[in-house]
Amino acid sequence: MDPSFAARRIEQTRRRLAMLRAKGLADLITLPQTGRTRAWFPTAYGVQLASEWPELREHRPSRTVSDPTAVRLKAGHTLTVTETA
Repeated sequence: MDPSFAARRIEQTRRRLAMLRAKGLADLITLPQTGRTRAWFPTAYGVQLASEWPELREHRPSRTVSDPTAVRLKAGHTLTVTETA
């Protein structure tokens, strides 16, 4: 894969996440154990809005999906599993 293509895709993703954050639909935390690694998660408003989509009406999100503390506690495990896979 062309390195400049990957860099453009990462920047595009960053812009989209920043837009969702500006609209109050997503937020982020910086994980202390990893330096500057950021974990993005939906806000309570983002979860509420997404749950109205036809594709997600039957899905019940975790109560902690939009809780920054829960995201911080789960992130280390999630990153470890991802790296292992």
